[in-house]
Amino acid sequence: MPTENLDETSKEILDAASRRFLHYGYSKTTMSEIAKDCNMSTGNLYRYFPSKLDIAEMFVAVLRREHIEQLRAELDNPAHSPAEKLREFFLMKFRLAYERFHNKPKAFELSTSLLSERPKVALEWEEAEGRVLSEVLMQGDAEGVFAITNPHETAKILQDAAYRFTSPAVFHEGEFDDLAKELNGVIDLMLDGFAWRVAKA
Repeated sequence: MPTENLDETSKEILDAASRRFLHYGYSKTTMSEIAKDCNMSTGNLYRYFPSKLDIAEMFVAVLRREHIEQLRAELDNPAHSPAEKLREFFLMKFRLAYERFHNKPKAFELSTSLLSERPKVALEWEEAEGRVLSEVLMQGDAEGVFAITNPHETAKILQDAAYRFTSPAVFHEGEFDDLAKELNGVIDLMLDGFAWRVAKA
């Protein structure tokens, strides 16, 4: 079911489930509890979502759509250079991941449980972000500030380089300001690498 086609009942189910997932934990939440929160029978709940795992996957799909919309809104500013957009892309990814996961064990549990059962969810999230980052890289290449032969491949490499700061892994990491400083250092290395490529071109 596409996220933009969710009806009001499906949205209500997602809201009720997410509250339980993030308060009690994914493993301790049952379909009957979600149904009760929505004032419906468990059988009716199964008409909308075949399993708790399907609810979790749709919850993350909606979150991903909102996340990509936020990234695009930040990066659509024509006053920002490609280098500024690249930095903001990773800093915003970090900020959002930190807010969602750091010291939030129930959110981390939900992510871990879902990804162990549906690893495609992580791939879809990464690919959606990669398309946005590729646009930034192509703009930089067109303006002569990045020298890139394959923007999609380069985007994947950059995402891997920043993974520690922009994924649920921040649950285990340190304080925001310290991590932001480290991430800015990684971004500086990325931009230095692009500058070197342009100089060698």
